[in-house]
Amino acid sequence: MNAPRLNLRPPIPNRPVLPPKSGAVGIVIRRWRALSGGGRVRDPDRRTLIACSAGADSSALALCLAAAGSNLVVAHILHDLRPALEATADLEAARSLASRLSLQFASASVSCKSKGGNLEAVARRERYAALVALAREHACPFIATAHHADDQLETLLMRLIRGSGPRGLSGIAPKRRLAPGITLIRPMLDITRIDAEAICRDAGVSWTTDATNTDRTRLRAALRHDVVPALRSIAPSIATTAGRVAAVQREIAHELEREANVLLATAEVQEHRMVRFRRRDLAGAPRTVAELALRRAVERVGCQSDAPSALVMTRAISRLRARSGERRLYEFAGASILIEADGATVFAPPTRRES
Repeated sequence: MNAPRLNLRPPIPNRPVLPPKSGAVGIVIRRWRALSGGGRVRDPDRRTLIACSAGADSSALALCLAAAGSNLVVAHILHDLRPALEATADLEAARSLASRLSLQFASASVSCKSKGGNLEAVARRERYAALVALAREHACPFIATAHHADDQLETLLMRLIRGSGPRGLSGIAPKRRLAPGITLIRPMLDITRIDAEAICRDAGVSWTTDATNTDRTRLRAALRHDVVPALRSIAPSIATTAGRVAAVQREIAHELEREANVLLATAEVQEHRMVRFRRRDLAGAPRTVAELALRRAVERVGCQSDAPSALVMTRAISRLRARSGERRLYEFAGASILIEADGATVFAPPTRRES
């Protein structure tokens, strides 16, 4: 990742007409305040880095927050996944918006193609790393992104297709810690893409369009263009309803995590390379709690919690609940789960394939 750089430009005369602090704009401002300290913090003290791609969503976010305060930095991340001319045009559009709003502007460049792996995942990781670097550079404890209710709906549909449980169906969190002293906040989750575009139009601000968002070979784009409109024709408020569903799932996921951690606390941990449960403890727990405890044990031995597939976990839990005392080994990338008569052991590295 290249070093972040700060670009300051003097304001230009054609300042956008800042929207009134009501309707969708008021919702965004109230959420920004709630997510950045609530009533105990004054607006001038909520220094926030606004992630701005120059699209309608992030432009609307910048307009909303600029209507409430000025201790803001508009930030744009330039990456190598799009043609250079398009990427540069977006950079200049974000810079221009910041200038028109009389806000500081910062940018950074990241390289994704050279990293290998899933490009979307790499781009997301590098983008957040760059935003954290910029937030530190400019003393911003908060990074705001423009995820909205339609993004939430698309995310829930994607995870439903993939068979996610409560944790996955909790969707996009309104707030999470990105790094020490830096919190990611999403003040727009209660408004829709249509609301965001209306905010831009009312302010006289045009926005750029990323062509990849129309590529129906990507699951999110296919859902956005082919599925969500059909759902909205049946239930016009489906996007905001999805937000309420996600909030309930987050509460359920939190409670399940708490129970799984209690179960994990009963296990024997050996030098962070082996976690051994009593079989009766896992077998007596609700299936979802037992699976979560096993996944947390997978993390303890140094693997990703999603390394064991849903099929592997289903088989392992079924074996735990069976009366048979037969040993069975379930092996996956980076670790294994061994089921024995009196216990279940998660360990790394794996030794052999399941027989």
